[in-house]
Amino acid sequence: MNLSHFADFCEQAVKDGVLFYYKGEFSQNVIGAMTDTLKLRLDAVGVSGPARRKLFSTFVEMSQNIMHYADVAAADGSKTGALAVGKNGDSKYWIVAGNPVRIEHIERIKEKVEPLRSMTIDEIKAAYREQLRNDEHDKDTVSRGAGLGFLTVAREASEPLEYQIVFRSDRMEFAEFYLRASI
Repeated sequence: MNLSHFADFCEQAVKDGVLFYYKGEFSQNVIGAMTDTLKLRLDAVGVSGPARRKLFSTFVEMSQNIMHYADVAAADGSKTGALAVGKNGDSKYWIVAGNPVRIEHIERIKEKVEPLRSMTIDEIKAAYREQLRNDEHDKDTVSRGAGLGFLTVAREASEPLEYQIVFRSDRMEFAEFYLRASI
């Protein structure tokens, strides 16, 4: 990256309120290091109380989702993604995650996320409790977390989840899945 592009990147990050950003391989060690770094960063900007707890819960869930569900799209076979945390001018925080997914999983993702966008917080909490009691998830060969990940993120969010699927031109079997939660 040339220096003027990096300067533009840094300036845009400040304008967008970015407090933390990572793009690369996701592993348990990386997630641990990111969590430690995020704690220090949130301390530095004075985040405490319920917002801090919700940020961490969402951050960890989105990180785990990338680590477990990102399809291998990197040439070296690693599970990669990107994660950013920031603050809007109106004091709301946001977390955005992105990772490659196989084309055949897109409808499944939409089926899980789209209903959450119109549910009330009480409906999300009820769906979460119901999913905890549901033994059918043991038969799910794709999801390892009983389908609780998106429910957890939606439960912590103060606004409906936003998502986008961007098709890739370099590898037609993959798309990029982006998810945004406001806290």
